Amino acid sequence: MKIKEFSHNAIDGTSLFFREWIPDGNVKGVVCIIHGLGDHSNWYQGLVNYFNTNNFAVAAFDLRGHGKSEGKRGHTPSYEAFMSDIDILLTSTKNHFKDLPILFYGHSFGGNLTLNYILRRRPKVAGVIISSPWLSLYSNPPKSKLYFAFLLNKICPSFLVDNIVNEAALSHNPEIMQAYSKDPLTHSCISARLFTAAYKAGIWAIDNASKFNVPLLLIHGDSDKITSSEASKLFAQRVPDNLCTLKIYEGLYHSLHNELCNKKIFSNIGEWINTKTIFSNKGLLSQEL
Repeated sequence: MKIKEFSHNAIDGTSLFFREWIPDGNVKGVVCIIHGLGDHSNWYQGLVNYFNTNNFAVAAFDLRGHGKSEGKRGHTPSYEAFMSDIDILLTSTKNHFKDLPILFYGHSFGGNLTLNYILRRRPKVAGVIISSPWLSLYSNPPKSKLYFAFLLNKICPSFLVDNIVNEAALSHNPEIMQAYSKDPLTHSCISARLFTAAYKAGIWAIDNASKFNVPLLLIHGDSDKITSSEASKLFAQRVPDNLCTLKIYEGLYHSLHNELCNKKIFSNIGEWINTKTIFSNKGLLSQEL
């Protein structure tokens, strides 16, 4: 495997940090990963290894305000800025891996972004995998706090509040919990602008799920205490027939790719790619590591 690291400037000049993991063999396709709030593109190594083992390249970038990308931590000038940044990822991936099929993988807030990107931009991609999306939080703030957040968005959009993550709610793997808390590139803050934008985008995505037009695998743990698995079920119900495969994992937490049983989850992803996308019946991904 080769790892390439480079930067691109966003439309507003913000420097965005990119990574590509390229397998040694013949590359059959590319997976673009959109990471979650507070983490960064290097938090998906198990998933990357699975795809690389099966001759899929992986491309990702650190969202603005995250990881090694520039920008105030946990803030964005607008939701559209994220959409434009994902445009850059997709263009870069197409340029580096010409004529290869592209899949998207979005986790948590990255799932919110990816679903909205597909619905708003309508890119030509082979399929979309969404993990534990922030369509709705497991426990939404009371109306008084929501009102205050929207008020802050108008008068001081970059105002930050602590978005303290209980590492124990991420995964049953204690090593993951410890590593997350010690990683200097993760953060636990969110601005009024980012929160209100994500909150509205989650509602908008559910309201427009009937317009989804790409094969979709939607996975969620029913013991996720960060984002709502019920919202994922609602989104899946509204996607046109035969396009969405929904998998709810009993007893699993938020970061499915970092759970102790992640090999089972990767196997399910491989099975879906082999049967529900343009790779159908080609056996391109093994179901075991």
